[in-house]
Amino acid sequence: MTMIPESAGATPYGIFLLADDYLSAAKLAYRGTGPVRLMTYHAAELFLKTYMRSAGETIDALRALGHDLEKMVVRAKSLGLKLPAQIFAQSRKLSANNDYVRARYVVTRERTDISDQSVLRYCQTIRSSVIAALNMDELGVPQGEPWLGALPTDYPKQARSE
Repeated sequence: MTMIPESAGATPYGIFLLADDYLSAAKLAYRGTGPVRLMTYHAAELFLKTYMRSAGETIDALRALGHDLEKMVVRAKSLGLKLPAQIFAQSRKLSANNDYVRARYVVTRERTDISDQSVLRYCQTIRSSVIAALNMDELGVPQGEPWLGALPTDYPKQARSE
């Protein structure tokens, strides 16, 4: 018997809801001194994975991208996600600055760091693009089919009704 990874049953809608929770937490932290950039980057990652999962990507393929938002943006685009040009530019900048890793470990801020406000806008733009591409309402609820194509190959087969 083959083991199915615990997250193989992840649906685009489920991933979207988790991303929205991280984005909400980041917005709350923005009012104080919390890890805004880290939570926002993680939300952006999950919004991109929402789209890629809907397009048929397996969990292993998503994990192989690590936390590299630039690679995720490029991969999502190759699968058909339409994103504004500034998202690609911002992704290159945060990758060049190693900002996702720095947001996890570095306590001090540099003058050249991407502002929390810019990171929040970056994430919200990705969110809006995913909502439009997957025909979701503002809460992320699919208004049609939640999958762009066939189910990913690692998605559990549904048991037949008997």
